[in-house]
Formats: sequence, C-alpha cells, structure tokens
Amino acid sequence: MVLPLLLTACGDASLGGNGNNPQVGSLPLSIIEPADNPSTSEKIALGRMLFWDPILSGNEDVACATCHHPNVGYGDNLDVSMGVGGLGLATERVSGALVLRNAPTIINTAYNGIDEDGNYDPSATVMFWDNRSVSLEAQALDPIRSLEEMRGEMFTEEEILPEVVFRLSQNSEYISMFTDAFGDNTINEERIGKAIAAFERSLIANNSPFDRYARGDNSALSQQQIQGLNAFIDAGCNACHSGPMFSDFQLHELPVDSNQKLVSEGISDNGVNNTFRTPSLRNVELTAPYMHNGTVRTLREAIVFYDDMTNPGGDPDISQLDFDDVDDDTIDAIEAFLRSLTDQSFDKSIPESVPSGLNPGGNI
Repeated sequence: MVLPLLLTACGDASLGGNGNNPQVGSLPLSIIEPADNPSTSEKIALGRMLFWDPILSGNEDVACATCHHPNVGYGDNLDVSMGVGGLGLATERVSGALVLRNAPTIINTAYNGIDEDGNYDPSATVMFWDNRSVSLEAQALDPIRSLEEMRGEMFTEEEILPEVVFRLSQNSEYISMFTDAFGDNTINEERIGKAIAAFERSLIANNSPFDRYARGDNSALSQQQIQGLNAFIDAGCNACHSGPMFSDFQLHELPVDSNQKLVSEGISDNGVNNTFRTPSLRNVELTAPYMHNGTVRTLREAIVFYDDMTNPGGDPDISQLDFDDVDDDTIDAIEAFLRSLTDQSFDKSIPESVPSGLNPGGNI
C-alpha cells in the first residue's frame, strides 16, 4: 500500500496533500523475481553457502558475509569496509585493505528500483552507491573482482572468477549443490551470480511498524512516530527518500565531508561527478554510520546534517528540503519515525560450516 502524502497525525490512513508529491508506503508482501532466475530452496541454499564461503576470494580470507553480516544488519558498521587481509568482525576488524565506501545492507535489495506504484524490474535495477550494476546477479560478482574487497593481489581481475569456478568444480559438495540448484553439474560465473542473488532475495524485512501502519494498523506507530513521519514529509525528505524503499534510486550531490581515513591514504572518491545514490532508509537504525563514506556517525547526526546542509550541485530535489521549523523535539520525532522502519525478522542464521572447510564468513 502506498500512501499519498500527508498522513494524518491521529494514526489513521486518511489521505491528503498534493497528489503530485512523492509518496511513501509499505513494501509488497512478495517480491518479483527475474524470469531467468526463479528462486528455489536448492538455489537459495547454494547461494547461502557461496555467500558465507571465503573460497570466493583470492586469498580465501574474505566472504560476502565479511562485510554483510547478519549480526550488524547485513552491513559491517564501519565507515568504510576493510577487505582482504583483515581480521575481525565489524568495528573490531583491523588491518584489511580499505574499500572506498560504506557497506550498504543487503536486506530488501530484492526490492531495489521499486517505484511509488510498486513497479520494478529485478533484471534491470540499480546496485551500489554509483548505480554501476543493474541486477543482483551482476552485483554478486563485482566484489569478487575488486582488488580490495575480495580478489587481493594473487589474481588479476580477469583471472579471479575463472579461478573461483575452478575451485568450486573441484569440490564434491558444491558439484552436488549446483546440480540440485540448476539441474546439471555445470559450474560457471553466471550460475554463481544467480545463486548468490537468489539467497540475497530471500533476505526480506517487510513488516516493520511503519509497514503495519501503512497497511491499516493504526496502533503500529506511536504519536511521536506519526509526528515524525509528518515532519519528515513537511521537511521534504521524501523528495529523494520516496516509495516503499524510501529511495528514488537516483544519484544526488551532497556536501558530505571527506573521510580522513581515505584522505590519509591518498584515496579520493568522487562517485559519478560527485553524486551518489539515495540509500534506502529501511532498517536504517541498524546500519550506522551513514553516507557513502561513513562520515556521519549516528542517525540523529544524519538528520541534523540535512538541517545544516547546502546544495552545491543545485539539485532541484535537494532544494525542496525545508528544515526552518525543525527544533530538537521535531528531530526526536523524525528519529523515532525512522526507527519505525526497522524490521528484525530477517534471517540471522550463520552456517556452522561451508563446503570448502574454511571459516564461514572469512577471517572474522
């Protein structure tokens, strides 16, 4: 259910406001899958093992789960991630190669690209902070190729995926799992991406208090949260944080401070002409720190950031922001509303082992 704005403060689903405004609303209860990659329990099980198995990394020390761990909302709670050569989980991780950007959660990425009417094409939707991949299947392979994230220096970008395919093809358990998932024992890059994507699509959290409220449960939000929702809309936050995922999935330029950790290493990141994608606000309280480079530490600081923000790129959506009447109580209410987007019901299970025999999640 998508709610035209503005919602009333009494907790019912009365509709009002200008119908041309961006909308927010509940997530669909089911997902759309690509026609060429329907999910099956066998494919999800294979994808789960691949997601957790460091056999996919050059040095066999990093897995997808290293930077997208269920204990921290399928992110890593670091400003920017640490990949190959690192040791430890989340904020305890040390010594790894610095990745340019903050690790976004993969919860609800099954809905990426969804518009206000609930429409999206899972085979042609954007991924990453710079929108460089167009499906979960494509996204799943990109970190394996990345020098800092998973590949390391043992293999070139062209060599690493054939090496991973070779490793998997020598493992009897993986041969059996690929056969169960795809009908024969062929192991290739495409099937690796499809299996991981199928697992990622299973990580759904679509029953937050806000979702229940938007579906008609008037008691699901507190009065403070309803006030925060209305303040969120009044301030124009929904110009970019719109739709069921609270993202327009577009690139915008914000005056975000440089990450001094990267600066000290001589690393710069200008995204796409200084723009980065609007992140979803789903489960946002679980995924601090914020912004593409993790320079905003807390949810409250993120709200205050927009209160003090300039518009260096002249972005018309950003120009709609209006924080003139936002006081501390209003900031408290907006923060309370954002916490109503949290749904902890996603899969938090961690496998006891993976087919390679390596440590699930890598060196964490």
